[in-house]
Amino acid sequence: MPAGTPLQRAVTPVTAALITMLSLGGCASAPEAGSTAPARAPIPLELQADAVATREFGLLAGGGWAQAWALWNASAQQVIRQADFVRLNTVCRPALGVPYVVAATTRIDQETVRVDWRRADAVGSNTLLYQAGSWRFVPDAASLADYRLGVDALVRKRRAAGSCH
Repeated sequence: MPAGTPLQRAVTPVTAALITMLSLGGCASAPEAGSTAPARAPIPLELQADAVATREFGLLAGGGWAQAWALWNASAQQVIRQADFVRLNTVCRPALGVPYVVAATTRIDQETVRVDWRRADAVGSNTLLYQAGSWRFVPDAASLADYRLGVDALVRKRRAAGSCH
């Protein structure tokens, strides 16, 4: 897919599961020597990264906190432990069932893809990095800064802003 080509769709847990299954379909083994079966073309980098972003957004919209955290890159995972991320989103639950809509997926370089999204009235973008053989989701800088506050302080901040449901 050319850089900057928009992909528009609502990301729901069902959509995320379907895209994940489809992306895994490209992992079939190569045909045996002498086989006449055509070789499968590799899945383009943007589609691989987009599948991870779609899965992440579906998990976030559906409350799959531990699974969403598991898709993050290692440096983001160092900012907040998985158990704390789950506790944060359980104690101060964001709106569930509101889908993310991916507006565009843009390849920055061979190891970096940016995904632009909207969710209700909110808009944003996230980066995905290709590390150690897989695409990893990177929460945005503002979210990482909030996570550095610690769970209790962030819950107080979110409650004061009325963002707990």
